[in-house]
Amino acid sequence: MAWRNKRDSDKYRRQLLTDENRATGLLNFILALTIAAVAYTDWLVLEDDSLGYLYVLPIALSALVNRFPVTIAIALLCTYLQDLFGPTDSTHIRIVRAVISLAGYLIVGFLVTRIAQQRGRLAAEIRQERDDYERDLTLAAQVQRQVLPKPPIVPGIELAAAMQTARLLGGDYYDFYPISDTIVDVVIADVSGKGAAASLLMPSLAVALRLRAHELSGPAAIIKDLDGILKQITTAATFVTIFYARFNPTQRTLQYASGGHNPPLLIRPSTNQTFELDQSGPIVGILPDAQFTDTTVPLEPGDILTLFTDGVTEQENETEDQFSLDRLKQLVLINENDSASALATHISDAVSTFAGAKEQEDDLTVVIAKIL
Repeated sequence: MAWRNKRDSDKYRRQLLTDENRATGLLNFILALTIAAVAYTDWLVLEDDSLGYLYVLPIALSALVNRFPVTIAIALLCTYLQDLFGPTDSTHIRIVRAVISLAGYLIVGFLVTRIAQQRGRLAAEIRQERDDYERDLTLAAQVQRQVLPKPPIVPGIELAAAMQTARLLGGDYYDFYPISDTIVDVVIADVSGKGAAASLLMPSLAVALRLRAHELSGPAAIIKDLDGILKQITTAATFVTIFYARFNPTQRTLQYASGGHNPPLLIRPSTNQTFELDQSGPIVGILPDAQFTDTTVPLEPGDILTLFTDGVTEQENETEDQFSLDRLKQLVLINENDSASALATHISDAVSTFAGAKEQEDDLTVVIAKIL
């Protein structure tokens, strides 16, 4: 993921340089046309008058995009053309007019060059600040990826996860909390927005959940507690969707509560059945006195639970078709015999392949739990 972000950044810089070179070439072409138009008009249209003052425009244009020696050469050319196609006067008058014109052209060229240099310095400072900011984001993204949890080893269940952020920093979150030797909690969450703003809330979310996972009675109580914390540290414009699951592989039960999150898929390959765990409470962090409830689901050997965020099912391709829940179901069924880790990778890669050249619009996170 880091390599892809660096590749995109280098591609952007190359494209920016190409665009600047094209713009410079186009402006120099317009400059040449302007000089030719003024000279032509001076030569054929106005016989006893001079349009030399119009050469100020191409000279100013040259000063914006070219080095000052180039502008000096253009100023000398314009002075020569003004004398060549201007009024036929005495040598003395022509010399005086040429000197005054050249001096005026050079003054204009010098002043515009100074303005262009100042503009270039400001642009360089902005680029430097942008590069520094991007470096900081890259380092923050590396830290964020390094602290992503590794699935614990729990008898009777196989866990795995995959994440691709839409930007350097992501607003998705997942975690695993071993409650005992036989019980493990799995959580997936999506903070409103994306990028740095959303990612700043992740540490607070992680700390709150980790502290309360062992203290409270179940998923609903934990989400209720998180709802209260978010209301204290955020505004109404920031909210979180969350799905919290407690697995007991020994008893083969799943207890869960949801705060407005995408209903996970429970796929039972033995009977080819698919269930959506759609019992849900409100989005977390918005409504006063929000209530959440626990739901218990029996599990069977071979069951596959797929938790995911919007970035999976709502990712569009170039024809604006979405990856969709149906494609996700079929993908899990086709790869039901793979390990949880391989299945998570399959889903992540399939969404990227489906998107093609279409930009990733949202963070993509998928968590797989296979009952053994």
